[in-house]
Order: sequence, then structure tokens, then C-alpha cells
Amino acid sequence: MAIDVVEVRRRLLSLLTDPNLVNDYLRQYGPNLDIKHIKALKEARAKASELAEEGAGHDPIYEIIVSCPVCGIEDITCYELRAKSQQITKNKFLVPLFQGASGFRTVDYALVAVTVCPRCLFASPDKKDWMRTDEKTQIPANVIMTLQEKIGERKAIMRAVSEVRGYFSRPRTADAAIASYQLSMARARVEAWYEQPYALYKLGAYSLRIAKIVKDTGGDNRDALREALGFFEESFRTSNSPSEEIEMQVIYTIVALNLKLGDHKKANSYIGVFTNLHNSRAMEMKEDPKLQTILIDRWSDKSKMLWEDRDREDLFKDE
Repeated sequence: MAIDVVEVRRRLLSLLTDPNLVNDYLRQYGPNLDIKHIKALKEARAKASELAEEGAGHDPIYEIIVSCPVCGIEDITCYELRAKSQQITKNKFLVPLFQGASGFRTVDYALVAVTVCPRCLFASPDKKDWMRTDEKTQIPANVIMTLQEKIGERKAIMRAVSEVRGYFSRPRTADAAIASYQLSMARARVEAWYEQPYALYKLGAYSLRIAKIVKDTGGDNRDALREALGFFEESFRTSNSPSEEIEMQVIYTIVALNLKLGDHKKANSYIGVFTNLHNSRAMEMKEDPKLQTILIDRWSDKSKMLWEDRDREDLFKDE
């Protein structure tokens, strides 16, 4: 199965020429070649690119007002992305990439995805972490209490900024976007200390978003990639992600990061983890036929495709 997917991917790449477009095709239509789907996808991408170059299209971002669960301030602007306004693909590290769709212009939503409290510098890209009139925060009370005690650490991150509210408004600079993810990491570290589910996964994901912004601005992002790898490895080691889907993504991302950072031996060892998980699940299925290996096999195939292409110079061009 993996070999067939790899071959389909190679053929799609020769027809579409863009690895991101290939990934989008596989996500939408699976490993089945259909010239009608290929043509439609190319035309949609061309149209979106044309709109973006012309600066045309509607603004895909709208604002909502939220309250801070840590200090209680009530007038914080949160930037939300309109549904279906962007064609969202993902790079090899599963970081979202945005392309305008349905008459909306292209925006890099990752730059403004994090909402930051201008008073206590609590930060999160998850709207459920914030409070609204009829919605409570999902942040546990013990985490909130510790975040109240650690405001000084967050202020140290922002010590060079005199006017925080304006700093994080639109348009948000690359430096401000990086700071917003650093503040989110300060929150997630507290969650990790309390062994909250997905905290280590969040830390890895925020590090990868920083890495992408650094690369987009011409910087060296290898330190951020190494930091992300450490968080994902710790997430896997401690089983910090209860969802099987997220756990498989964590293992896949560890493979991708090790390949990017040049440790092929370690990458291959984590591909072996998928094999072990598949075999264990197959044994469990003898007792419980309702169990499946679909998620394991899907992310195993993706990892094996990376391994097959590990010597391609452009493998990580969008990362």
C-alpha cells in the first residue's frame, strides 16, 4: 500500500509540480489519479494566486471581543478566520499554509492567530481558552492561579515593548507574531507542569510556527526546529496526547524533523515505531475486532514517503 501511495505521489508531482498542491490533492481525493480533479485544483490555485497578486478579494479576518481568564480584562481583540475563506494546506511539519479562496484574499493567519492579553500577557490561539459573555474558559483553575503568579516571566519576554495592545494589532509584524507564540509557550509550560493533556504537543506546535516565521523572514530556524523536536519526543515518551490521531501526528513529525536535521538513523527508528504499533494493534484486534489500524497505517505511509524522498533537495522547501 505504501509503495502505491508513493508512486501516485510521484506522478502527481510531475503533473502538478507543487508539493503542497500534491498534498492538497491527496487530502481531498486520496491516492486516485483523476485528470478532472487535477485540472480543477490547478485552476483554483491559479485563480487564488491571481487574486492575491492583485491584492483583490475580501478580508478573511474578522474580530471578536474576549475576556482574559487570568486577570479579567474584558476588551481584548481576537482575530478569527472566516470559514472557507482560505485554502489551507500543511507543510511537511503539519504547519498550516494559507491561500485565498472563494473571493477572499490570501493572509498568513498564523501571524495573528494568537490572542494576547495586553495587561497580564496571557496568550493562546485557542478561543476556548478565553472567556466570552456566555462561555467560560477551559483553562483549569490551578493553571490560572500559577499563571497569575508568573506574570513577571511573561513581562520579561516583552520587556522591550512599551505599548502591548498596539504591538499585537493588525497588521502584526513577524517579531510580534514570534513574541505571541513565545507567550503561548509560557502558558503551555505551566500546563505541562500540571501534566495537562496535549501541553507538550502544543509546545512543539508553537515552536514549529516560530520556525516557519523565522524562515519566511530569511533567518536560521534550526534552533526552533530542534526545540520542537525535543517537545514532540517528550510528548511521545510521556504519552501526553490521549488522542490516537494526535499521537500518530507526533510520531510522524518526529520523523520529519529528524530527517530535516540530518539524523536519518533516528528518523528510521521512529518509522519502526509505526510497525510496532501496527503489529500490537493487529494482535489486539484478535480479541476486539472493532479496533482498527487505519490511523497508524495512514501516518506510517506518510512517514515512509518522507523517507523515500529524504535525498530530495527541495523536500523541506516550505518549512
